[in-house]
Amino acid sequence: MHNQSTINLIENYSKEEHMRLIQGNLNIDYSRLKSLSPIFSERWDADNLPYVAKSHVIDAYYSLPERPDIAFTSLWKAINNSYNSYYLKQVFGNPNCKQLTDTKSLEKVIEHIANDANVVITDEHTIESLVGFYIEKIPDKTYRFVASYILKGMAIMDPKSNGSVSEIYALSSYKTFKNKFPEIHGVIEKTYGEKYRDICDVGIGSDKVTVQLNIAKSDEEKSIALTRSLADSLKRMLNGNKVKLDNGDFSGVIELFSFKQRLYFLIFTILYSVRNNNTHGNVASRMNSEYANKESFEAAEYIFLLGHMFLSLIMYKNGDLLKSDLKLNFENI
Repeated sequence: MHNQSTINLIENYSKEEHMRLIQGNLNIDYSRLKSLSPIFSERWDADNLPYVAKSHVIDAYYSLPERPDIAFTSLWKAINNSYNSYYLKQVFGNPNCKQLTDTKSLEKVIEHIANDANVVITDEHTIESLVGFYIEKIPDKTYRFVASYILKGMAIMDPKSNGSVSEIYALSSYKTFKNKFPEIHGVIEKTYGEKYRDICDVGIGSDKVTVQLNIAKSDEEKSIALTRSLADSLKRMLNGNKVKLDNGDFSGVIELFSFKQRLYFLIFTILYSVRNNNTHGNVASRMNSEYANKESFEAAEYIFLLGHMFLSLIMYKNGDLLKSDLKLNFENI
């Protein structure tokens, strides 16, 4: 959506015109989200309904099929409530646990989901194979999103810059990735990171808010190529491959050794990072951006479905769903 269109829409807002501008000539297919199988259990009644979580899920469904990006924001409220509830149950009575944080709650529930990797959902699928099925469906645009914030974070936190740009400008998503996967980060930094830093002249805009990479026009294609190449490397790694990275002076391998590590990467590096961008307004609204295209919608659709699947797994761990209830996730993807 171009700036003038946005100005006109804000001045004379109507939902119909908003949707017309978003759809444009994208020819978006809404069929998958129109036929979404909801999270539900036949066991629920007035006494055992996970009420807070489901109240937010209903809001998420309200935004479908047109705006999966908005729906995901409501969905995350249900995810947040569910993983905090799970953590509180796990640490009940433990005097050493004095603070409730997203990181601790997510780590706990991811670890315990990973421990259930071999739980059978259907005759053919386990929890691990369900997650693997969703990993196979990750759009390339989503991998490029991860590669982009990793490279941008490395450019901002370049040790050779002598602190010319404060660390405060680096996205929390990048810092989380660096802390959760230090070995992988180190290999990427010595290969892709060094090349990317060489074409950046990082500074802060006159608004004192915007980070400017100041990549020369002659290096724009190289910037795109590095991002796409790193995205492909991350894709191969998350799909279970040992990936060798080489820049001539240094070579190293990135890999995820277990289902638990793959699940950590999927949730923290992808899903939680999208959540942070959406919640904190770090970037333009996905479907209102002037760069929005059909890929943007498909990526937003996938993120919603991934979050929907993750919520169902947490609710299973909380005892709100039976393992047989998890079959809905195969229908949705």
